[in-house]
Amino acid sequence: MQTRSTFVTHSGRKPKISAFKRIFQVLYLGIARKYFNKFPELPWIPFSAIAEFNTIIKKDWKILEIGAGMSTIWLAKKSGYVTSIEADLNWYNKLGEIIKEKKIENIDLRYEWERDIMCDFSEFPDGHFDLIYIDGGPRDLCCMNAKSKVKKGGYIYLDNSDNESLSSKGADILLDFVDHDENCYKIFVDFVPGNLMINEGLLIQI
Repeated sequence: MQTRSTFVTHSGRKPKISAFKRIFQVLYLGIARKYFNKFPELPWIPFSAIAEFNTIIKKDWKILEIGAGMSTIWLAKKSGYVTSIEADLNWYNKLGEIIKEKKIENIDLRYEWERDIMCDFSEFPDGHFDLIYIDGGPRDLCCMNAKSKVKKGGYIYLDNSDNESLSSKGADILLDFVDHDENCYKIFVDFVPGNLMINEGLLIQI
């Protein structure tokens, strides 16, 4: 069984000292979310991963997201089009209302709770997406099916890549795609917006 602490991930990795400068921002966002029902337009992923996406996402990108959230809105504002699949009906409805209120038109938000359908990307042509962003659903199967749908030079991101209860093989699957070449992947270990627990994410470039 995996164990973790506040400042160490399931895989035993620790954040850089510089991550702790975000403590007050993390607390502020957590309080705003919990007590005032305010959701910042940020992904629920490590801050260092957010910084990386800020540098690589382009306005013409097509993105497939498994597990919708405020990340969906954030990604849509940076890219050309986002297809996002969500399994929680209440959150799907709430997020749909937010998207409608903000008049965001480059999001295809879908509700789907069946695992086999969530990870079935066969409707999309091979090489269709610039980024497949996995933060929900059957993560191992999503990772397995993602490679052919990402264009050459594109990216696959797996959040909580260290957490075997969410994805027991996903990180290994993605690393095998790039032959464990350190030039083709990055591991992010950092706080996430509104959560004092250190989290981990894995990004590979095909």
